[in-house]
Amino acid sequence: MGVLFKMRLTIKWSIMKYLKIEIHGKILSKFILLGAMLCSVSLYGHKPKQKLVAEFDCTKDYPAETFFSYGDVHVSASSAGRYREAEAVPLSRFGYRFSVKSIGKPYLAVVRYPDDKRRFMCMMDGTTYDMTIGVFTGVNQPITNKMLEIQKVFWPRWNDCSIVFMTWSNGEPAAVADVKIYELDELLALKIENPDNQVPKRELGLQFEDPCGTSYSMGAINDQEWLDRTAGYMRYTGQKLLTYPIIWYHGPIYPSEREPSGYFGVVAGRDRKLYSRWTSHPEDWVSSLLKKFEKEGLEFQAALTLLRLGSLMQNMNVDLNSIKGGKDTYNNMLWNDNVQASAQDWTTEYNVQNFEKKANGTLKEWAYNENGGPYGKGVMFNPLHPTVQKAILGIIQEIVDRYGQSPAFKGISMNMWHATMTWFFSLKSGYDDYTIGLFEKETGIAIPVDPKAPDRFSKRYEFLTKNHSEVWVNWRCKKIKELHQQMRDIIVKARPDLRLTITMWTETSIPGWFGLPEKPEHQIFARKSLYELYREGGFDVNLYNNEPGIEIDYSMVPSRDRDGWGTSGTEMPLEKTSSFRDHDFLDHTTLCAVGNQKHSGAFIFDSWVEAWGKNSWFPCDPNDQQAKDLIVMNGKPAEGICRINSEYPKDDFWWDSQLRITPPFQGGNHYLEYFAHALAELDACRITRGGLFTDTGHAELMQNFAKAYRALPAEKFKTVGASTDPVAVRSLVSNGKRYLYLVNREYYPVKMKLQFNQKSNHLTDLASGESIKASGEMDLTLGPYELRSFGMSPESEANGFSATVPSEIISQLNQQLATAKVVLENLNKAKIDLPVGTGKLLSEIEIALNEGRYAWVRRALDSYPVRKADELIQVLSSNRKATK
Repeated sequence: MGVLFKMRLTIKWSIMKYLKIEIHGKILSKFILLGAMLCSVSLYGHKPKQKLVAEFDCTKDYPAETFFSYGDVHVSASSAGRYREAEAVPLSRFGYRFSVKSIGKPYLAVVRYPDDKRRFMCMMDGTTYDMTIGVFTGVNQPITNKMLEIQKVFWPRWNDCSIVFMTWSNGEPAAVADVKIYELDELLALKIENPDNQVPKRELGLQFEDPCGTSYSMGAINDQEWLDRTAGYMRYTGQKLLTYPIIWYHGPIYPSEREPSGYFGVVAGRDRKLYSRWTSHPEDWVSSLLKKFEKEGLEFQAALTLLRLGSLMQNMNVDLNSIKGGKDTYNNMLWNDNVQASAQDWTTEYNVQNFEKKANGTLKEWAYNENGGPYGKGVMFNPLHPTVQKAILGIIQEIVDRYGQSPAFKGISMNMWHATMTWFFSLKSGYDDYTIGLFEKETGIAIPVDPKAPDRFSKRYEFLTKNHSEVWVNWRCKKIKELHQQMRDIIVKARPDLRLTITMWTETSIPGWFGLPEKPEHQIFARKSLYELYREGGFDVNLYNNEPGIEIDYSMVPSRDRDGWGTSGTEMPLEKTSSFRDHDFLDHTTLCAVGNQKHSGAFIFDSWVEAWGKNSWFPCDPNDQQAKDLIVMNGKPAEGICRINSEYPKDDFWWDSQLRITPPFQGGNHYLEYFAHALAELDACRITRGGLFTDTGHAELMQNFAKAYRALPAEKFKTVGASTDPVAVRSLVSNGKRYLYLVNREYYPVKMKLQFNQKSNHLTDLASGESIKASGEMDLTLGPYELRSFGMSPESEANGFSATVPSEIISQLNQQLATAKVVLENLNKAKIDLPVGTGKLLSEIEIALNEGRYAWVRRALDSYPVRKADELIQVLSSNRKATK
């Protein structure tokens, strides 16, 4: 463990070990690779030296100064082994206290937990994000009945430490077998093979939604520590690109000369007290970051969550009576004769102008008097109005003027949310006098509505959507594309290699369209595809095919279905637990539209769960010297600081300062499922992942993927063979060299036989550097979600392959389909309405099974229509028994 190493562990098909794998409580498979199907089969790179400093056997008892618990916490056992388990109710928890000597050095927490049933566990130190990571098992993930591991790198900010394990939701108890804490040596940079540095390679990295937790994570007491550790961890795990907000909910968080700026963040002191700091005159932290990244060989993409700009907020006209009377507004006019005067969401309060009053308890109204109204979430400002476009293009110009010449700067990433001002978001928006006048002028279509009628906005909506819907939608998409092209032109004028990336962000947009996706009509096949919804809002993905300088990222959300913004767990209605995942994998229209882009990418958004308890902001004690020391942001004095804290039901946790917010991840190797999906489905040239803070709990998995992925050219490859399911094989000749990759979409190993056009072939494994000689055929086994990439001469070509899935998997999928057919037949006989598309889906599953598309089949059999039909038949059976 304590030395550098480079190796590949080759697993022979003949040495399989057997065990039961379950999903939804049913036996699905009887095999596992070497007794650890969900453990990595390929190891590259290096591991730092480790020194054990603390360990806990969770089945043993410890004194109160070392152990605490809340709820019915007990020792239990299963086929996975013995472990301590929290009560299966929200916020039940237990934890351990330990000491470390070296504050600021990297440490590793290795936690073994049972994968023996449905679980949703939050791990943390109880106060900060430093040790926070969540994990969930079961439901969409086959149960292994084995122990899995969390390996969390962290930097202690105090010597007296704690590690806490908490149940998040009903029926999904936290459980841990043992804990080991190691002090680590230096985290050295992972070496990425680059056989041709003249060819741009694929990008892998971090992406943040929230910029406020820098001094609340990574053990950082200041922004420089956060930057140093984030950059170091990126290099350690082979990640090169950081996409991070420089414009957030209320405008720039850098020192803008065009717009009011504002930056705030949370910090945890050495005594665990929590503070919030803010300033309207932030330091130019972006320049400092870019200089750091230039030295480290890293790259930065500026993210814009462009919901508001101060200049627009200051001068907006939201006086509805004056607008109805003919006065101009650059706010969006709505289908119901209202003006969008607010984003109508949680972001309103996060303006630094609110914070001093909030801390003092004197806050009466939001900054700029932003108030909601009788309308839903949406875009405040009309993206076609000249005033709005001037503000947007002006801020883009300022960003590239300030940062565009740094070699580390890659461009701008626009987050397309429900309230982003670079589109309309929905057909219910955009009926103001200016936009309608422009539409009539450019299309020649006259709208027969009195231009002075106070209800003209709703009448325009009714006329256009009933009589000219397609023309109206197409025109808006064209105009939005023109805006995006203007943004792109400013960016590439600063430097031709820069880009505008547009991220189709689903986790915020879906609730904007539907509220919580908790009804049958919100499910796959029942509602419109994401492509259609975005198009109605003014963004047609297909219009951007081959558009230079504009690239599109598709956002995927692995965990939102598991919490549904609540803690219901096993009691959560099925309608709340399906929509995001089903559309991530089965929304064929959207996936094809994004995949057809020349340089499409994927953003895997790690959403989080929040238990705020009784949260409060309050003034610092006048004698609080720590507060005086911490009122600094990026080396510059901040304008304000206050204490913050959350109160929860009392237990025996050793400190008062607490906060419980956790991004949960799929257990074991399932963490890689979305990486494999993005590459196999989209041929993604860029993959970013993240959300709230840097995930430091999957280093080895990331290293393995990074070495194979980042060696590939950032161009679309040609697909080998007729199918990409369960394995996608693709090839490309670039700059006189052939590249080849194979990626397994599934959690089980797949035996591959590659066929080449020549009898003698020489391949280089791009991850390990291993030289491989192959005849006209080559056998290999891809592990769970594994990616392998190769280099070869352009004359050698893989012209075919076969992929052999374990027979047990095929039998199980066939049995599931047969069961689903019987369920469908019985429900039809009972004249019970089925979810939309169930019959058609089962027919498509049968076809896909015959074609060997087992990855799609598994997701389809696990989708809402099939699961809902199973739920309905159980209800029918129970009712019949009760009647008897």
